Amino acid sequence: MRVQKQAVLGANVVLTKSTKIIDVTGGEPKEYKGFVPARSVVIPGSYTKKFTAGDYHVQCALIIGERKESTDLKTSLNNALREYDVAV
Repeated sequence: MRVQKQAVLGANVVLTKSTKIIDVTGGEPKEYKGFVPARSVVIPGSYTKKFTAGDYHVQCALIIGERKESTDLKTSLNNALREYDVAV
């Protein structure tokens, strides 16, 4: 699993090599597996999958946008704490 620089993962996002990562920002969904593009904002989601026993919702990750400058400002404190190895 590769999560590129500055990607933002929302709470409860589960990523494995087989997790579908679906970019829903364009006119058509774009699917990734094992890869989150740089600066993507990702939240948990689900899609419907057909099985012999019926249709069920399966967990996935949804790319809903691109990281904004305001996000960079909010995370700058976290980055400084990590850089200087400060525990909180």
